Amino acid sequence: MDDQRDMRAMWDSAVAAYEKETERKLVTSFAVREITTVDGLVDLIEHQSSDFSGFRSRHAKLASRLQNCLKPVTVLGGIAKDALSTSPYGPASSAIFGAVIHLVQAAHKVTEAFDWVEEALGQLQDFTDRLNLYRQNTMDATLAKKVTAILTCLLKVIGRCETLITRGRFKQYLHVVFLVKDEKTKKILDELNESLEKEQRYVVAASYASQKTTEAGVKTMTETATETKKGVESAYHLLEDLRAREITKDEDTLVQRSLELPAADRTLELYEEFRSKLVKGTGNWLHKEPLFTAWTEQKVPILWVFGGPGSGKSHLSTWTIQHLLRLYDENHVETSGVSIAYFYIRENEQQLREPNAVLKTLAWQIAERDPIFKKHAANVCSSKRNIINVEQTWINLFVAFYQSIANADRSAILVVDGLDEAPRAVRCTLLGLFKGLLSDSAGGPRPHIQVAVIGRITLKGDMDFEREEKFIEVSREKNHEDLDRYIEDRLSTLNIIKRLGELDKLEARKPLKKQAKPQAPVARRKLKDKISSYADGVFLWAKLLLDQIHEKDYREIEKILSRPPSSLESMVKHVYQRLSTEEDDVEPIKCLLTWTAYAQRPLLFGEIELILSLPSRAPNLLLWDKFQGKLASIFELTIPEHDMDDGSNQDVDLSENSVRDGNESETTDEGNDKLSETMTADDDDYVNSDENEHEYASENGSDGDDQSDTSDFKLLDDLEMDRGLDALAAGEISSVAGEHLHAYADWQSKTRVTYSHLQFREFLMNRKHRDPIDLDIDTERSQLGITLTCFELLQFGFDAQQNSKYLIDYPCRYFVRHLEQIDPQGIDEEDRYKIVRGIYWLFHEDRGVRTYFNAPLDSESDMWDEYWTTWLASSTHTISIRAWLAYADDMSHRFDSNTLLWMAAASRDTRELFRPWVQTLAQVWLTKSGFDDDAYMDKSERLVWLMHGFTSVDEAGNIEPTLQDFTFYQLDFTKVPAARLRELADYANDDGSPHWHTGLAWICMEGFYYDEATFHFKAALAIEPDAWLPKEGLARIYGDQENYSDAIRLMEEAYSSLPEKFDFLGGFLLPYIAEWKRIIGDDEGAYETAQQGYRAEPSSHLAQDRYLRALDQRCDSSSFIQVLNYMHEDNWSDTGKSLFVRFLSYGYDVFAETGRAYRAEGRPRFVIEAMEQSMSVILASKDPYMKIWIQGEFGTFQYQYNDNLDAAMKLWEQALKTLAGAPATLQKENGKWFRDRYGNLLARLCFDAAVSARKDGTNPWPYTKRLKQLATVTSTTDEDFADFFDFFGPGYASMLWGCWLSTYERAEESIWRKTFKVRILDELNTLDDEDPSNDMAGLHSLAITLLHLGDDEAAGAILAILFMPLKVVRATAAENTKDDDGDGNDLEQASTNGGAKEGVDVHTRDDEGSNEHDWEEIKAEDRESGTNSPPPYIAKNDSTAAHDLLSGVQGQEGAHEPNPSSDTTTSESIHPTPLVRRPADHISAVTINGTTRLALSLDIAWIHECNGPCNTSYGDYTSLHICKICLGTKFCGACLQLVKEEKLVCRDCSPQHSWYQAWPIPEGKAELVAEEKKEEEGGGWVIRKEWLDRLRAEWL
Repeated sequence: MDDQRDMRAMWDSAVAAYEKETERKLVTSFAVREITTVDGLVDLIEHQSSDFSGFRSRHAKLASRLQNCLKPVTVLGGIAKDALSTSPYGPASSAIFGAVIHLVQAAHKVTEAFDWVEEALGQLQDFTDRLNLYRQNTMDATLAKKVTAILTCLLKVIGRCETLITRGRFKQYLHVVFLVKDEKTKKILDELNESLEKEQRYVVAASYASQKTTEAGVKTMTETATETKKGVESAYHLLEDLRAREITKDEDTLVQRSLELPAADRTLELYEEFRSKLVKGTGNWLHKEPLFTAWTEQKVPILWVFGGPGSGKSHLSTWTIQHLLRLYDENHVETSGVSIAYFYIRENEQQLREPNAVLKTLAWQIAERDPIFKKHAANVCSSKRNIINVEQTWINLFVAFYQSIANADRSAILVVDGLDEAPRAVRCTLLGLFKGLLSDSAGGPRPHIQVAVIGRITLKGDMDFEREEKFIEVSREKNHEDLDRYIEDRLSTLNIIKRLGELDKLEARKPLKKQAKPQAPVARRKLKDKISSYADGVFLWAKLLLDQIHEKDYREIEKILSRPPSSLESMVKHVYQRLSTEEDDVEPIKCLLTWTAYAQRPLLFGEIELILSLPSRAPNLLLWDKFQGKLASIFELTIPEHDMDDGSNQDVDLSENSVRDGNESETTDEGNDKLSETMTADDDDYVNSDENEHEYASENGSDGDDQSDTSDFKLLDDLEMDRGLDALAAGEISSVAGEHLHAYADWQSKTRVTYSHLQFREFLMNRKHRDPIDLDIDTERSQLGITLTCFELLQFGFDAQQNSKYLIDYPCRYFVRHLEQIDPQGIDEEDRYKIVRGIYWLFHEDRGVRTYFNAPLDSESDMWDEYWTTWLASSTHTISIRAWLAYADDMSHRFDSNTLLWMAAASRDTRELFRPWVQTLAQVWLTKSGFDDDAYMDKSERLVWLMHGFTSVDEAGNIEPTLQDFTFYQLDFTKVPAARLRELADYANDDGSPHWHTGLAWICMEGFYYDEATFHFKAALAIEPDAWLPKEGLARIYGDQENYSDAIRLMEEAYSSLPEKFDFLGGFLLPYIAEWKRIIGDDEGAYETAQQGYRAEPSSHLAQDRYLRALDQRCDSSSFIQVLNYMHEDNWSDTGKSLFVRFLSYGYDVFAETGRAYRAEGRPRFVIEAMEQSMSVILASKDPYMKIWIQGEFGTFQYQYNDNLDAAMKLWEQALKTLAGAPATLQKENGKWFRDRYGNLLARLCFDAAVSARKDGTNPWPYTKRLKQLATVTSTTDEDFADFFDFFGPGYASMLWGCWLSTYERAEESIWRKTFKVRILDELNTLDDEDPSNDMAGLHSLAITLLHLGDDEAAGAILAILFMPLKVVRATAAENTKDDDGDGNDLEQASTNGGAKEGVDVHTRDDEGSNEHDWEEIKAEDRESGTNSPPPYIAKNDSTAAHDLLSGVQGQEGAHEPNPSSDTTTSESIHPTPLVRRPADHISAVTINGTTRLALSLDIAWIHECNGPCNTSYGDYTSLHICKICLGTKFCGACLQLVKEEKLVCRDCSPQHSWYQAWPIPEGKAELVAEEKKEEEGGGWVIRKEWLDRLRAEWL
């Protein structure tokens, strides 16, 4: 019954899909249900209407196709007949027959539709063959499900065909394989394969579990046993291979994007943090608990472990996780189906309290371990609705998978620590979900999920379970051994124990009779017993007491231990009370506790130090020592990686008591260098100098002995009383203020401060059930105080200096979140006034707006995205701000009328709220003091885009959906109309100054609005003729427009007009001139200018790029590597990144140039190191384009120049996976290029590796498996699953897979020909269309395909046609040589223009443009081995100069580097440029047999070039050979010899390949497939139609 129900569900789903597609109900008539044969179906079609009379005779081919396609349906379509008998569409056969009738009726109304239906049915032959095969087997339940899956697929495809016909879209699929061309049909095929795979996996798993094999015809018991063993082993290996199957790139990236939240990384950090502190033996007691054992054996679904505060629960959780990971090692086959996942909930970290983040992180960890779960997760995450909330995530991700019978061999164990720290609603929600694990449910059996919940006993109050759950309580009796180990470990670090140990060693040196009893062991034992007895199983109590006595002498220790606090709360209270008694002024400590308790993120030490200094304005020079001393028990310091010489040589205490970092290193603090620098000028003659003391006394009117002066005492003369804060607030930058503002080294300022234990924060926050203490914080006024402090910090002008911007990072990001926690009615009018005044200053006043938007450190700061998310992605925060501004009406006496008017308007309309921001940002953008203003170093791109956002909101603060999810790596001014940019510029209220024109022109230029940009640049020059920036902009526009003479002139003028302070900009202007000179053939001038630019500013990546390319062009590999080495050793600013790393991470493509020098100079290691570092930098960014590019190009470098095939394969795989998860816009614009380039390279690597493995006698399966995956366009699996339907695309990988099958697998021709079908039909369509622009690309691609097929005869004939232009050029050159007596200019005169080989313009080749046959894909493939340039990309920073220069370079990539794989590149070789092509409307029409056809458009082009390292022009080589494995790679005779001898610098081909000689052309070869028309007939070559038709008929 279950099988019948499943098949009924499959059919219901298929019919629903059919009806949705066709927009019509599928209700079959009685006549249709009575059909039992295809003939009966045709008869019914003929008799239904007079329009179809004679259907069988008029459409004989279609009738025949119906017979072949539907015959097995008549036999197998009765499956699940009983289940479907009551349905309106009847059994499967009736439903399909009814759908076919509708299809034929739809085709009758459309011209050519019957022919296409015939083609479409022919493409369903694979399904027909499979059904016929199934007919021959016994129909069990498993096979019945497979048949049903195929029949449902047929129904959906027929419905899709009908839609394509009725909507007139079928014509674009004529003569192609529409099954893989139409995305919806492709999805149907994917669903079929997934269904078959699931069924197959279940069968294999069941077979393996039972370990039974039934073998018919076995003659003896021995044979039976042998065959059974083989069967079991086969099933075992099949299952293991299935588990090892790689998840497709789409699934992998989808899971990562949906489930890998920031909480995932933080969870791992916490696990590693706790794991590093586990003392050996911790947790052993838990292992002995019967309940724990039952849980690990999956006999109990939920393990509850409860303990009091500070009892070591998190460490116990960590031990449990570690124990489970060892127990269920994923490398052990018998436990590989069990996945371990864990999560640490933390009250003070929002990302660790959100319930959906908990489940998604758990699912992410499981997906990383279990590929089958990952596939399931990908399916679930394909729809956001499935994981929109915690309930949906739990049901769809966890329950659905672990409840399924098909996944009976999979289970999960989840460990959740600190659930008690979550809000009550979260606790109840998660506990409610876990409750479902206790028993079977109506939805199915209990899911195979085990959960451990570890937290406080208070969780019991949240457990609304039907039965009393058993739990393990962490008590003193159980964890005393763990606590004793911890105490013993800490005691060894106590100063008193160390000192006693030293005394014991001295005592041991005395004569035996005089030796005293050792004191250290006795003291350790007494301390351990005492602390252990009072700790009562509470680790935190023991830790705090050990912290307290760490540096005490024995008398003080005795006093402390005589009356220690009795409980943990008492101990925490005692720590706070001790701190308050040690402080003369507790207000700074209360301020510290307030901020750390309520901050939205952990604060930095520098932020805390500044906040604490605000009341007095004086730096806290000893605060660092306090954190390592008296505050060490309360707070932990996480120090960033740093150079110990970066401003401080002090030693730092990194012990457990005070500071935690990643390395757990330990030193001691000796003071602060900054303080030392302030206090001393010279250690030898200042600090201890009586002379200096006397000098000081004299200067102050004293001899040093007078003690009667009662004036204020000042210790540090140079320290400004307000540490320069008031000067900064006034906009003044004092060097002394700057020095004393930063009282600590940078690494100290950037140290993260957190509570050492949650109990310290909880004690402060929960005051209801305890007595007050002096350090209690005012919870009601805390948010108010923080908000006002944020406003105060913003007004100090910290944005003016780069090294102080981090001090306003927190208020800029979070002030509004604290503001929203304040109840306006709960504070007095004065405080309300301060808040409203602060909002007004920030949103309206020029200084406030500039401060806020100058806060981001640089253009790469994530604060830009934070701003967009806060103010534009949602209206929540603007609503809050406007609500506060509404209170201004109650304070009218405190504000002037204009202020009140704006506040009233802004409180009603978000657009008015943003108006001052937009006006000020416009002024920042377009107002400058002169062309020597430093502000011109930033062209304000991000500010302009924010203006675009602020002016796009409606009154309520909502913005259009397309802008909601914007992030700044997507910044693209081509998406903002030029008129809109002008509107934004008008907000500056400028009268048309040269700076207004220049700023607007620059942004227009970045949007490629060249007419508008040119107008405004010229307007600026009309006002100020010597302005350098408008000249630079105009020069760049002229350069892009190929007006190189004017571009060079203007850029030289711009360079000569630079203010002296901007001399370094020569490193950004001169590279353009160098590039333009290279393009026009002035190679020496280009080199000299590139060198001049590099010397002007060696850190300019533009100058680096142009100079490196110039060195490569001169074959100066030694200088090339020297420059790279300098860039590698020199750091950029204080980023810690080398110039080389920065250069690569900005997207400069010099991999080929670097590869040539790298090989020539012995492969210096630093090159690979820099590439690896740059990849890490880019992968940490948010730019998916750059992530794909760096992985792919680094992989290509490893393959072509470093012979590291494993690394190359891994990097290409990563690039393709990243591409699969990239945004849709990137996929649309650049996805094809990336897939073709990296997919083709990966395919060739796999093919070559498989061939080598076969020859070496090793297993090629890993490579052939991947090659097949690259070749198929529908979901696939291992070759062992014969039930799968594989469909192949037109790509290079499909051809290589076909070559492998035919050559090495000796597969049947019908099998390997499928891999070529889609491609060859596409190619044939380009040869008989009316678009001449694709002739050469189509012919060349067809020739390459035929070479891979092994049809050298036809391929050679096509190549002969393609090489006819070369034959003409050479013949003309020979004639010119005779006429000119051999003056050496023969080839140059044979063409329209002469030029160097590197000057060939690939953009004039015959594959320009594309038609409707996806021809761009084939064109991209044809250039795969000869093109190194990615599609246009953004090279960052330096005012996007890199982007614009490289756009010019990339636009001339073929000219710059026609042979990126060449060993050398020179400019000496002169040869003809392409012949001028006839425009399409001038191409002759030729009439053949009454049919008018266009002559082929043939030119000299890239297909005639040698891809090797030679300098031989295509007018000089004597032979040219095309590789029959690579994608169109060609070599002249000399270069081919280098290939065969493995002497190529770049891996462009393999000596194991074979080649076809395309030149010289064999006589009469071209006439096999084409004919040449006489001049009077229009001339040119025309493909023979009979040859074309014959080839198409063969493949359709």
